[in-house]
Amino acid sequence: MKTPVLFAALAIGLACGCSHRGSMGGVGGDRNVLTGGPVTGTQLSDLPAPVRDTLKHHVPSGEVADIDKQTLGSEVVYKISFADPTNRPSLYISQDGRVVHGEGFENGK
Repeated sequence: MKTPVLFAALAIGLACGCSHRGSMGGVGGDRNVLTGGPVTGTQLSDLPAPVRDTLKHHVPSGEVADIDKQTLGSEVVYKISFADPTNRPSLYISQDGRVVHGEGFENGK
């Protein structure tokens, strides 16, 4: 008698648990600069505070697709790519929070 009830409860639990369909990205699918970020690789929480502050200042509502840590000589620069690159081109920010421009960073040199 207990076995069929146990199996029925297990089947209902599995059916309910498996029916949830979450989206990829940040917390609850949120990749917003202020609250989320990429799911894999370098995340917003991994960035130095000056980089996060600059990113929030320049693009407070952008959806971050990828963060790539690059070096040019001895300078570390973070390439921030956005989900909509047509309207939000990549942003390069040095460790101290300066926005950096230059082709050298495109190649990861």
